[in-house]
Amino acid sequence: MASGLPRNPRVFDTADELIESGLADVVCICTPPADHEHIAVAALARGIHVICEKPLAHTLESGRRVLEAAERSSALLMPGFRHRFLPAIRRIRELVVAGAIGEIVYLNNVFAGPASFLKDRWFGKRAIAGGGALMDTTSHSVDLFRFLCGEIGGQRGFTHTSLPGIDVEDTGILIVKSEQGAVGAFTASWIAGTGSAVIDIMGTKGRIFFDYDRDTEIRVLPAEGGEPQIIAVKSSLGFVEEMAHFFRAIRGEEPLGCTARDGLRALEIIQNVYTA
Repeated sequence: MASGLPRNPRVFDTADELIESGLADVVCICTPPADHEHIAVAALARGIHVICEKPLAHTLESGRRVLEAAERSSALLMPGFRHRFLPAIRRIRELVVAGAIGEIVYLNNVFAGPASFLKDRWFGKRAIAGGGALMDTTSHSVDLFRFLCGEIGGQRGFTHTSLPGIDVEDTGILIVKSEQGAVGAFTASWIAGTGSAVIDIMGTKGRIFFDYDRDTEIRVLPAEGGEPQIIAVKSSLGFVEEMAHFFRAIRGEEPLGCTARDGLRALEIIQNVYTA
């Protein structure tokens, strides 16, 4: 994709100048969450396609306004849930849909590690970020669960803050239940001593395990025991696949694989933890 970029791209001082220039076909919003609404709504009003980093916005009310703008616009908006587009996650979904491990009993997802440096950045400020570790990483967990297990019908959550000088959580856990009965547990932390990023799915006929640190393989374990099946997958951060899909959707070659409603639903689930 980079090979098609101009050698001397024009630089704008503000997002508004870029949007009003008439030169943009697509904008990619990677600003702090408190700025998402303004940029997304302005771009969509001009018919400019938008890919917006998660979370969709810093508050539920702001996220709803982004959704309304997306539904009024002729342009597309896709939230940046890159994990959906990881080759490993795509393969896991194929296995789940094919019934390789039977009915899903639970999905456990951990995104944790030493990231206390975030306290000195906007991540630790609720007015800008909208929340802490849950907004930062569990947004992905919620979207992954909905992608693999279906819609969420119930939830419980707990948060804790240890780092000084921040007004958001640095550790949290969210427990959900799908409308079909699968249970999910998502742990997020910025202060864990060692990093962990895993997805563990238990079904009635087996288990699927994926470690992001070993992202070229998926382990499928049969319920009756024995050697696990190792499925090789391409190593990727998901960004290239995500953007390639978005461009195909813009060209009308395939339906949009992740919508503003998906972004709002993830935001709603996380915000429910803070307001419960």
